[in-house]
Amino acid sequence: MINYLKNSFRITNKYIILATPLILFSLLSSLYILFSLRGNLINLLIAFVLFTLMLTAFIAGWSYMLKRCVSNPETEDPNFLIREFPAGVGEYFLPVLGLLFNVLVLSVIFYAVSYVAGMKLIGDVGISAGAFSKAMESMDALRAFLTSLSKEQIIKLNAWNFLILFAMGIEYFLLLFHLPALSFKSKNPFKAFWLALKDLFSKQFFKNIVLYLLLFFSYAILSILSSIFGLNVITHFIFTLINFYYLVYIAVLVYGYYYANFVQIGGKFDERV
Repeated sequence: MINYLKNSFRITNKYIILATPLILFSLLSSLYILFSLRGNLINLLIAFVLFTLMLTAFIAGWSYMLKRCVSNPETEDPNFLIREFPAGVGEYFLPVLGLLFNVLVLSVIFYAVSYVAGMKLIGDVGISAGAFSKAMESMDALRAFLTSLSKEQIIKLNAWNFLILFAMGIEYFLLLFHLPALSFKSKNPFKAFWLALKDLFSKQFFKNIVLYLLLFFSYAILSILSSIFGLNVITHFIFTLINFYYLVYIAVLVYGYYYANFVQIGGKFDERV
């Protein structure tokens, strides 16, 4: 695993241009969401559909850039990647749209199962959706809301948080190789998901768990540090850059790991598990 970490740092630093589409999409999508959260329900639905199409185009182009840099790590012109983005959009737009559909269906299933399990094992917390929404308006409102809860409600609320975090952790683990499998093995999103699951639960299973736990805890630590030190303009800007670099790095790490372990087997392309 150490070799993958070092090699991913080298590739990320060489192909740092990967951060450009990520930063641009983050800025444009933030502005789009800011100005589209108004109007009636129909306008909101249209805005949601357009945002989904924007997200699909970004993932299609960016994932193709990741595929190209991982499979051609020694190229002399790292900037060639930026020219690959439009080609990736054209080639992978529909497959990525199918991937997002898979993610939506899986999320609904996990949400439903978690809700049923939570109601049976934990029970209702006794908090209305309106009260919880109002508590999220400010830190003062949140503190007042938490203070008003009974000990039993706090215990149940913590149990619900743990259950949701656990369910999300399992879902994200199942989706770990979905996008790399779509890029390297099959443009059919349903077949790619099946191949990704076969790779995930192959003889490399424990190694895959180590990779996932590394991503999970490193992201958790970075999120905590960003919350603690990102309180003023300077540190917020620094941690924003660190977060962008981290996202590029883990994307390169996952793609590089998948390419080395499940694609280039014995020095040649292979779809077998």
